Amino acid sequence: MDSVKSHETNDFYDFSGFRLDARKRRLWRGGEVVALTPKEFEVLFFLVKRAGQVVEKEELLNAIWTDVYVEETTLARNVSWLRQKLGAANGDAKLIETVPKRGYRFLPEVTRSENAPVLRVEEKIVQRIVIEETITLDEAEAIPASNDLSFAESDAATPKLLNPQPEINNPKSFRLSLAFAFVALAAIGFAVYQYFSYKSVPKVIVAARPAPFSGLPGRENYPAFSPDGKLLAYVWNGGAGENFDVYVKQIGTGAPVRLTDTAADEIHPAFSPDGSHVAFLRTFPDHSEVFLVSTLGGVERKICDLKATRSRLSFSPDGRFLTANDSDPANPREGVFLIETETGAKRRLTTPPEFAKDISAIFSPDGKSIAFLRNFGDVTDELFVVPSGGDAPERQLTFDKTTIVGLTWSADGEKIIFSERTAALVASLRQISINGGASELIATGGNSINPAVSADGKTLAYVEESYRTSIWKLENKTPAQKIIESSRDDHSPNFSPNDSQIVFVSNRTGNQEIWIANADGKNQRQLTDSSKFADKNSPSTNTSPDTLGSPRFSPDGKFVAFDAQINGNSDIFIISAGGGAARRLTLDASREILPAWSADGQWIYFNSNRGGGPNIWKMPATGGELIQITRQGGFESFAAPDGRTIFFTKSQNSVGLWQISVDGDTESPIAELSEAAYWRYWTMTKSGIYFVARAEQPPYKIKFYDFSNAQIKEVAVTDMVPIWTYTGLSAVANGESILYVQSNQNASSIVLAELPENSN
Repeated sequence: MDSVKSHETNDFYDFSGFRLDARKRRLWRGGEVVALTPKEFEVLFFLVKRAGQVVEKEELLNAIWTDVYVEETTLARNVSWLRQKLGAANGDAKLIETVPKRGYRFLPEVTRSENAPVLRVEEKIVQRIVIEETITLDEAEAIPASNDLSFAESDAATPKLLNPQPEINNPKSFRLSLAFAFVALAAIGFAVYQYFSYKSVPKVIVAARPAPFSGLPGRENYPAFSPDGKLLAYVWNGGAGENFDVYVKQIGTGAPVRLTDTAADEIHPAFSPDGSHVAFLRTFPDHSEVFLVSTLGGVERKICDLKATRSRLSFSPDGRFLTANDSDPANPREGVFLIETETGAKRRLTTPPEFAKDISAIFSPDGKSIAFLRNFGDVTDELFVVPSGGDAPERQLTFDKTTIVGLTWSADGEKIIFSERTAALVASLRQISINGGASELIATGGNSINPAVSADGKTLAYVEESYRTSIWKLENKTPAQKIIESSRDDHSPNFSPNDSQIVFVSNRTGNQEIWIANADGKNQRQLTDSSKFADKNSPSTNTSPDTLGSPRFSPDGKFVAFDAQINGNSDIFIISAGGGAARRLTLDASREILPAWSADGQWIYFNSNRGGGPNIWKMPATGGELIQITRQGGFESFAAPDGRTIFFTKSQNSVGLWQISVDGDTESPIAELSEAAYWRYWTMTKSGIYFVARAEQPPYKIKFYDFSNAQIKEVAVTDMVPIWTYTGLSAVANGESILYVQSNQNASSIVLAELPENSN
């Protein structure tokens, strides 16, 4: 039994159910390999060896990236990916702690085994299980087909010796051999036990050999494979600007062919089943239009109009129908529609609940089902599947309360691949069975959205985003000045009432936290630490990192209200502007976000979905009964200085302001402010409202609505592009200083990668 008697020496590090093999550079969780990139392993190994100690960021960077200069964001990304993979394999237990302004600490107790004997036979058994049940790793050792131990095809749970050892006559040798045989069988039994014990742990799928599709500058998006997998349709902004056109390019060599060239955006291309045409959406501020054009270019054919301004398009396998999201006179809620490609006739397939809308619908490969996203009136999306014939109700697959940015079907139609954007603004690809259950991470190594899969299931396309935001100050007759910047994102600024301080949000230390600085951007300091929040209980199973946002100073400047998402559930908190422990005001399972103080500081207004859809509510600043204000939808609000009126927006993507009394009387739109609140770029002072007027491209005009005379005047112009999702504007009382958030880096490129055969 040479294979049993053979020993190797190794160094092992055991922690929280994991075993780190230092010599072979592998991490094990029971009977399975946890797939790590070389850099992820090096970071983990370095932290494990210093368990319990704070490892400075600079020390890690110098140790891991010895021959090349990288920014802290590279380290932070690797730590973030490590947390995802370790958490997925360990019930989301937190193993790596971020120490603000310093570095990281590995939390579990680590036990090291030096020169521990390793049975070669046990290792090979474990490897065999990993190869069959998870993924094939490039560095995995080959397993001989007729050596050592294996599982018989007819009895996978019963280990058998393929090469029986010759009879041993020496009793002492026999006893020794018997002892080794017992050890071997015990090892096999342990491996089998570990296999079945951890078989339910979601695996990590590695997208191999990722490479840029075109290498072009600017922004690429919405990749779509041709039926034969040789072409890719996509949109591109030409390297600069905000206007998107549709292109088709051969995968590999060749130049892109431009299919559209208008002043409007053309998005969401989709190949016809025979590959001869491409459907796309042409968008306008108040509607969109569906077109069809030859893959080689030429005259466009309009199919229909949509009331929705943006919609995913997808062909049925027979080419007779397209999916789109739209509304109709009978029901203003956006749902999934089927469009006849020849006539443009539309038929509604889904009707979402109040305040929700159904978007991003896509046919399954066999055409029998349609996957779509249901957006619940804010940044929360869930994944659903419905029969394309409409003969059964839709089924919900995800329950994570996160943002989903794009989806596609696996080639065999058994799974759905989607992009989930976590609370820390990092988007990762996951896949889930059409029967539901836990989703599995697809490791791509980047901020990945809008996936697409080739018809043979071998190639994955996705969009890798790269961006960074900073806070600028605009003052009269002086150039714009960048006053708050880091290696990550800084946004959501708010001036204190006396204009001496700025509170803002930054994820420079990992999670999004509340920070505070002087009005000139100096003396920046972290105000919150979400890792120390005592109450981590939540009805959600979301595994996103905790995140804080939307800070607002109280009228006296002594406190800051903000929202915090803990384990997927958002609530309103208050903290002293000088620091200290935060106090939680809302406690229910509903989502509460975007706090705003009343003029006297006695009340806090906020967005809540506790009534079934997002509306504006209020509660005493000291805590107490919650009172609903709006009844027909509400998103973000400011209380007017007169103490009698609330100004608010209807949704995150809507433009235009509304008003309602603090008692919740009849609401009404403000005609003069119909172009205000573009991407949450609006703010209120004692004298009026500052806002960025809606525009499809630079320049962007900052205007002021004067409370005293209801007049609007232009106060500044900038070419800086507003960011999405987060608030980006604040002003001092007299308007002489305006804070504006801009994207310093805003690029996206399409990446192609290989999917392992057993991922589908």
